[in-house]
Order: sequence, then structure tokens, then C-alpha cells
Amino acid sequence: MEIMTPTVECPDEGSIAIEFHMPPICSPLVRPGRPAEAASVISKQLSDTILSSGMIDLKELCLVGGKAAWMAYLDIYCLDADGSLFDAALLSTVAAFSHLNIPVVSLNEDGRMVLVSEDNIQLKLEKQPVNTEKRKLKLNSPPFSLTCLLHKNYILADPTAEEESIMETAVTVVLDSSYQLVSLYKPGGPVHAHTSVIQDCVALAKRRVKELQSVLNEAISDMEVE
Repeated sequence: MEIMTPTVECPDEGSIAIEFHMPPICSPLVRPGRPAEAASVISKQLSDTILSSGMIDLKELCLVGGKAAWMAYLDIYCLDADGSLFDAALLSTVAAFSHLNIPVVSLNEDGRMVLVSEDNIQLKLEKQPVNTEKRKLKLNSPPFSLTCLLHKNYILADPTAEEESIMETAVTVVLDSSYQLVSLYKPGGPVHAHTSVIQDCVALAKRRVKELQSVLNEAISDMEVE
């Protein structure tokens, strides 16, 4: 995280930047020195999904309206590109932001924002801290996704990389924790996605949301520091 100057259009909002990386170790198809095309596509998908879902209220990242706000950076590294990369990346994104702590900052003599360490947080400061205590970023209805491959009259959920290479038509359904549709992504393909097929994909996604919520909550509780 770093402190930035808010934009003129949104003076009371912070910002987020999400980057998805695919190093050569993740797949033999990724060559050293050449960024994978899928990485930039997934990066944009992640940013669009997080912002459109309303999971993060960017006003929570504001420090001083029109003057200072937080920019939260998130880098996700893929270690094994074995299919459904966006689904795994989105779950990682939600998990990472679930652990984001907003530190205490104060104005120094030059009028600049400085971090207030835990050692001197109780000491008398020349100027009152902008935010009085360290806190976690509040999340609203985190999104979860499920990618399905379409082949004739069949739907294959959560495909592997090999399965994705064989069947060209994919549909990614994103639902929030209340099972509301956030987005539907179909990047072309020869198979038509009729209404009944989309409904089946959404039904599968709802089942997956329950599973992922349980996995995420268990992982977060295990990582909580007493």
C-alpha cells in the first residue's frame, strides 16, 4: 500500500491495482522474457470484477478528502496453470483483501502523511492521527466464480488446462456471496450459449459459491493471529 493523491473525479476515494503474473514455472507454454497474453486479460478481469461487485468501498481507502488516499496493490503469481485460472485468481484476490490491514497514519511537520508505528502509537503526537487505529478493510459480498466449458449438450465445470485446449467455448459466471449475478463472461467460441445453458451454469456456480465460502472462511480462521 502507498499513499496517493485522489483523482479530481473521485476526491474521496482510494484505488486498487491488481496484477496477475504467469512466470515460466507455471506452464511449459509460458516462455521466459515474454509475458503471457492470458496474464493481462485476467488482470483486467480481476480489477473489473472487484470494482463492479462492490466488494470494496473505495471510500474506505480515503484519508483526507481531495488530498490523500490509499492505493492498494495486489500481485498474484500463478504457480501451476492447470485450468480455470481466473477462478483461482479471484479466490486469491478475495482472500488477500480479507487480510488487508489499514495502518495508522499522521501528518508530520511538513504536512506529509507518515506511518505511525505500534511503538509510538500511544505517544503524544504533534498532530492527531488521521485514522485513530489499525483496522481491517471492510468487505461487502465478495465475488466467486466458476468457469464452465460447453460441448454439444454437455457442460464441464472447473476444467483443466488440457480440457480447455480441447474445447474452445467457455463461460465464466461470477456471483457474489448473496448469489447475485455480478458478471457473465463468454470469450467467443463455436457453441451457442442458450438461455437454458446459462441457467445451468449459474446453478452450478451457486453450488460452487457455497463450497468456496466454506474453504475461504476456514482458511481465514486458521490464519488469524490471536
